[in-house]
Formats: sequence, structure tokens, C-alpha cells
Amino acid sequence: MNPHPGTNAMMCRTTLPRPATTVHRRRPSLARRAFTLIELLIVIAIIALLISIVLPSMGGARRTAWTVICQSNLRQLGIAIQGYLDDQRDPQFPNIQRAGLDGIYWHVDMVDTLQTYLSEAGNKPFDCPAARGLSSVRTPTNIEYLVGGGRIYSLPPQTGPGPGGLPQIDRNGSLPVDKYTEYFFNDSFTPPSEAQSVRIFRYPYGVSGQKIRLIRNPTEVVWATDALDEFPRHEGKGNDGRSTSGKNNLLFGDLRIQLTRYVDYQERPDKFGAPPPFYNWGHLYYRTP
Repeated sequence: MNPHPGTNAMMCRTTLPRPATTVHRRRPSLARRAFTLIELLIVIAIIALLISIVLPSMGGARRTAWTVICQSNLRQLGIAIQGYLDDQRDPQFPNIQRAGLDGIYWHVDMVDTLQTYLSEAGNKPFDCPAARGLSSVRTPTNIEYLVGGGRIYSLPPQTGPGPGGLPQIDRNGSLPVDKYTEYFFNDSFTPPSEAQSVRIFRYPYGVSGQKIRLIRNPTEVVWATDALDEFPRHEGKGNDGRSTSGKNNLLFGDLRIQLTRYVDYQERPDKFGAPPPFYNWGHLYYRTP
């Protein structure tokens, strides 16, 4: 007889574990929803708007950089001209006109004249980054235009002396350019005697080949500026080489560089009363009654 009734029954009882409940969670789909046509058009419109905002500012920054580089080049040329003058006992400005060739202005001669003072850098110091297309003396249209007016800013490769022993000139821009200057150098005529001067002006006057001590206000003389001065290169709307809106960099006799509006350098006198344009400043003054 079992003293503990029900014990066997209890021992034989087994507690079965409850079956685990399986939970199925829905995973998010990995597929991306495609853009609608309206959304794509909005994105494109926003990108176009950003481009329209950024591009003009980039263009403005580029033009500003051109102006700064141009000023740097002019400063180098100014220092070179000063070195050229310092090497003379009685300094005189380089003669842009060759003897016996009245009305022909050989600006390109300055490339050779100043090489010693520019570490033989060739054309590089005479370049201007804003001189592009019709703003450059090297385009065929401008070569023909300038040579027709007696202004020689570029030369083709030389295969020998030209007529009269002068350099060969490309009159219509059909040849490659070998030597050039994108800068004008003061070519104001210097009368060899008072008898050959214009009587309404005080003698002496002139810059090209002139002795510096004979110039009345040498610090106001414009030594150099952007070539094609009639069409300013800097800060104009189009820089198309045919517009008068804009400014040019002017290098003065005291080596200062001034970014000047077209109307100011073409139509204003200097502070001492020399009549415009700018190449008269510092040396050409009317006789007093």
C-alpha cells in the first residue's frame, strides 16, 4: 500500500511546454519609389536656378582676376621702363616712332627694348588675360585695323628684312603672330624743334623719345595702358572689342596703376589742365595769353 497516495500519479504527470508563437513581422520594402514627372521638373528647375545664380558670379570673379593680372603685368613693365631710364645719364622715354617714319608707331619694339629688364621673358609680360577675341591686337581683324592706322602691335615670324631694312609686317592678319604687345606705350610726338611745334602749345612737349627732364609733369604722364584704348577691356558688359563701356588700366610715370573709366581717360583733362585724351596728360599744355 502506498503511504503517499497520488504520488505516482503526480510523478508521472509531465508539463508540456507551450508551443512558441511565431511572429511574422513585415519588413519594409527595399524598392525605392520612382520620381514623378512633376518632381523631376521641379528638380531641374531648381538646378537651372542655381546655375543662373552661380555662373554670373563666377564670370565676374574671372573678369576681376583678369584685371588684377593685367595690373601686375603693367607693374612689371613700369619697373622695366624705370630700369631703362635709370641706365641713362640723361633719361629719355623710349622712341615708339622710328626715325624718318612719321605716322608709324612701333609699339611692338618695346618687347625687345625692355627684355633685359624683364629677365628675357619674351611676350609674357606684354600679355593681358582680358585681351580675347576682338579685344586682342592679335586677331586678324584687329591686325588689319591697327596696321591701317599706322600702329604696329604684332609681328609675324621674320624670314628676312622687309622694305628699307624694317621688320616684315603682316598687313591683313593672314600670318601667325610671333611677337606682340597687348599694351599701348605713349607715342605722343616730340617735335625736334620749336619751329616744328604747334604754336598753341607750350614747347617742349611730347613723350616718345622725349627727355624726362623736359616733361612738365612726368608723374601724370601715362606710360602705358591696354592696347586698343578706344575699346576698353575691363569691367565692360560684353568685352567685345568694339564697345566704349568699361575701363582700362593706366600706368603712370610714378608707377601707380589706375583702373579708369573710358569717359575719364578719353574726355577729361589731367589735374593740371592738359587736354584729353590720356596720352596728352602731363606734357601737353596750352600757352598762356
